[in-house]
Amino acid sequence: MTIFLGLALLSATDANAQKVETLKFEVGGVCDMCKDRIEKALDVKGVKSAVYTLENHQVEIVYNKKKLSENQLHQIIADAGHDTCKITASDEAYSKIHECCKYREHEDH
Repeated sequence: MTIFLGLALLSATDANAQKVETLKFEVGGVCDMCKDRIEKALDVKGVKSAVYTLENHQVEIVYNKKKLSENQLHQIIADAGHDTCKITASDEAYSKIHECCKYREHEDH
């Protein structure tokens, strides 16, 4: 009985490990308010952790790929007003972020 229970737990752990993936990509942002907004937007069911690094404009997300797709993660961030390398935030979403967070104005054209 103990051996069976141990095998069942091991199988469940292996199945969960296969569902978890780490994804890293570029997101527009310029300040700590941006960092907070991006990380807070990713505080959804299926995301284990999300860390945005201002220095390199990269977000690292550990998520359950059975619950969320990569495109959904990009859309969540865009809906919060931040452009990703795949999805541009709508003008309406971008206009709602604080003035100091207007990262598009900081870009070199």
